[in-house]
Amino acid sequence: MKESYSEFIKNIKKVKSKRIHKITHSLGVRDAMNHYRKNRPKESKFVLSPEEYYTIIRSINRLIGEQLLRGTAIKLPYRSGSFYIEKINRSPKLDINGKLVYRAPIDWDATLRLWYESEEDYKNKTILKTSDKVGYRFHYDKRGVVYANNQVT
Repeated sequence: MKESYSEFIKNIKKVKSKRIHKITHSLGVRDAMNHYRKNRPKESKFVLSPEEYYTIIRSINRLIGEQLLRGTAIKLPYRSGSFYIEKINRSPKLDINGKLVYRAPIDWDATLRLWYESEEDYKNKTILKTSDKVGYRFHYDKRGVVYANNQVT
């Protein structure tokens, strides 16, 4: 008797129980607010409530998001570089040996469904790629930075 699709997926992913995801050594907005409270100037005009601080952070993040959507590069302070969203056109190509090269991400839902339905494709590890012709990625530009270990690769 053939196993169900959900059991097949569990066996492929090697999931025996629930996974516990824990993020460590990461700082967030609350940590930044606590740092500001400890290190701010003592004058009353610099005192901010947590709500005011979060409002400022949200508005700055919204402005950064709008600039990225417009396609503008975000210049970081203290000559730390800039970042922007880069558009990538994905299309199949032939390399110098005549081998097909297609660098699109794997469509894991379709691939696992294919492996469940066809034992031969599962044994051969046939994968299916997404059909998206365009992709986007964040790009960090290190040209002109003034800190150590800044070699552009």
